[in-house]
Amino acid sequence: MITKIYPRKGFTHLNFRELYEYRFLLGLLVVRDVKTRYKQSYIGILWIVLQPLATMAIYSTLFGYIARVPSEGVPYPVYILAGITCWQFFSRTITGVSTSLADQQALISKIYFPRLLAPISALFGSLVDVGVLFVILLGVMLVFKVPPSINMLIAFGYLMLLGMLALAVGLILTGLDALARDVRHGLSLVLQVWYFASPILYPVEIVPERFRTLYYLNPTAPLVQGFRWALLGGDVSLPPAWAVLTSVALTSVLILVGVLMFQRFERNVVDYI
Repeated sequence: MITKIYPRKGFTHLNFRELYEYRFLLGLLVVRDVKTRYKQSYIGILWIVLQPLATMAIYSTLFGYIARVPSEGVPYPVYILAGITCWQFFSRTITGVSTSLADQQALISKIYFPRLLAPISALFGSLVDVGVLFVILLGVMLVFKVPPSINMLIAFGYLMLLGMLALAVGLILTGLDALARDVRHGLSLVLQVWYFASPILYPVEIVPERFRTLYYLNPTAPLVQGFRWALLGGDVSLPPAWAVLTSVALTSVLILVGVLMFQRFERNVVDYI
């Protein structure tokens, strides 16, 4: 007896039950991803910590103590590390999701599993990294005597929104990356520009008032600012509600588009990777 498996079409045919049934494979993919990333490395997972701490030290010297960039009443090292934590999670998730099909080509060409597990595992792998970073951030806050805000739990909500936005953009790009490797190189350039267009190194307040509405249309801007507000409190300004809602709405639309595009590309992905 021969059983043929055909790809489903349309968002309504997304089988969440099947994804749940393959949850153990998802766990294995996440563990393998984390192990592979730091394989044959003497200090292993500590690289998650060293890179942002080194970046924090360099930027704190250049922008915090030399250029005197304002930091909304928060010590600049803490202020910038909060932004770096958001950006590391966002950029790693987009990169991981967008290359997930190509990275899993050996597995995809041999066995069947819901292809959507590949980008989801990339998201969960980034969650491991950001979990370690968050602990380091709390430690740096303790060193600089910055108490966590009473709204700290809301900070995780902003992080999850960043993760969903990264997943949405990554899903749109992942099929294209399987067809042409130029996508990942172009993404690297776009992320560099996006980094400086987001309030990572500086507060939103230094953006001229007449451009601030336009600036907040960048979907990462209110989420990064919201994370800082929720975690650090004090004089850190709360992002406008309309900007957060706009970001959530855009993320929702991109998720729908991303899933549809992913399902379309996954039908023939084995022919290209």
